[in-house]
Amino acid sequence: MDEDKKWMHKETERQRRQEMGKLCNNLRSLLPLEYVKGKRSTSDHVHEAMNYINHLQDKVKQLQEKRDALLKVSNLSSIVPENESSCATHLPPLVLVHPFPGGLEIICSHSFRKSVFPMSRLLDILHKEGLNVVNTTSIRRDGRFIHTIQSEDPNCSNMIDTDYSELQIKLVEALSSSSSLQETLPEPENC
Repeated sequence: MDEDKKWMHKETERQRRQEMGKLCNNLRSLLPLEYVKGKRSTSDHVHEAMNYINHLQDKVKQLQEKRDALLKVSNLSSIVPENESSCATHLPPLVLVHPFPGGLEIICSHSFRKSVFPMSRLLDILHKEGLNVVNTTSIRRDGRFIHTIQSEDPNCSNMIDTDYSELQIKLVEALSSSSSLQETLPEPENC
């Protein structure tokens, strides 16, 4: 009787270890290579899985903030009546700087009438910051320009943990200074 209990206990324990091994292998296969590289123990993999989950949660928060800011820009322009949307000069310039894989994404929004902002000025600022521009798009929507610029920083390997508030301030100041230049120009007659 004791032998049967011991055997059952050993068999149950063996099956539990096999199941844990399978689950750990599945977890390991879901992690990006940089989180698994060089790690051999199961506890290391579980710890790195926790780090990866935290990283993903931070990324989700950043994307939600970015989405909310874009919705805010979109909604601000929609509160202006349709026949006055081209004269939406009361909206301030908006600049968002967010890391994305391999670099930065910069979104600038400003009024048609409120600022004369040549894209070359913005690109010059980014070049002086040591960023390489890899993609740009510009659209006009409801009386505003929205520029999206993707750039990479060849000197920085970890874009996620870097603070880009200074760059954001420089870009907002550039947009604002172009707004004050525009104030000296005559206002269009249809406004």
